[in-house]
Amino acid sequence: MNHDDVVRLAEQGTLGALMLRPDALEQVRRWLRPDDFADLWHTQVYTALLERHHVGGLDPNSMAAVLLDRLGPRVADLPRFTQLLTATPPDPQPLAYARMVADGGLRRETAGLGVLLQASALNAVTHADPAPLTTTCAVVDADLDLVGARWAQATGRPHDDVVVPLHLRAATRNTGLAARTAADKYLQAHPLRDPDAEHAHLVALVGTLIAHPDLVPDVVDWLPPTRVEDPGWRAVYGTTIELAELGQRVDLTTVAWAAHAHAHHGPDLPALEDLTAAVEAGWYAHPPQVIRQVAADQVRHLADVGAGHLRAAATNPATLVGDLVDAGHAITSALRITATALAPQTTAVAAASPNPTGVGRDAGQVVSR
Repeated sequence: MNHDDVVRLAEQGTLGALMLRPDALEQVRRWLRPDDFADLWHTQVYTALLERHHVGGLDPNSMAAVLLDRLGPRVADLPRFTQLLTATPPDPQPLAYARMVADGGLRRETAGLGVLLQASALNAVTHADPAPLTTTCAVVDADLDLVGARWAQATGRPHDDVVVPLHLRAATRNTGLAARTAADKYLQAHPLRDPDAEHAHLVALVGTLIAHPDLVPDVVDWLPPTRVEDPGWRAVYGTTIELAELGQRVDLTTVAWAAHAHAHHGPDLPALEDLTAAVEAGWYAHPPQVIRQVAADQVRHLADVGAGHLRAAATNPATLVGDLVDAGHAITSALRITATALAPQTTAVAAASPNPTGVGRDAGQVVSR
């Protein structure tokens, strides 16, 4: 069975059942919204049902007359009312069908939030400012809470009241199709991520951390080893973190020796020449710039992967709506933490920058271990 056909059947059954059993609309209207309908014509019919809820006259003939008056004969497409009624099963169950429509609508809504995160991540990276991303994360979190609350209402489960902060209320009402389309156009107008450049930035960061181990605690707060894609450099980065956390000496020789011991059964480590070159470059690098480059790469990477995960999970019927909401919150949390590294660097990071006089390691530069 085609997914779109099944969705259309559920929407037809819902509208037909509500016209035949209008008393159910009082309960359904609390959690089913017009935007939950994938078919625009179905959206128009449900909107008319909501508007006439307290007026009466929700039978098919009355609703057909309302749509004809509102939309005109071409858009009203009155023969479709016949399709609604023929698609509605005998003894219809409006609440059950409406939950199906809500399920589909909430999944589409949640999946659509991913492109907003992608666009705001790009904006934050472009302007070296975490504010656009952290604000969008707050809006997405509020939307996710509303999705969870609506689904709890639809399924009759207890839930906490969701109070959207006043300064976010206008934004949460502007995350629909128009906002997602604008975000997608913004992404299309900018270059795609460059994997080779991202790898080079990561290598530079590892070399810089070995040269300036005092920076390790701040970096590991937002970049856990699991997010380093290259297995070899992940092992070197993880070894550097481990040595720093244990209070042991961190330098080229110690890291190379420990990483080699850890990777006895794999993965393949980078060539010693490459690691040496990275550490040598790290002595003379500007740590704040190196950190910001990797943070920018990670922010976009997380947004892209997170958006893809939301889309894939939303189309998987085995994924519950509640689990989808939890996944969305996990993505925004990771983005919010990583975005902190895009902000102006702290005194600790600035102190690890090369000596502005140009005196380097070979002239007696002292680096804390």
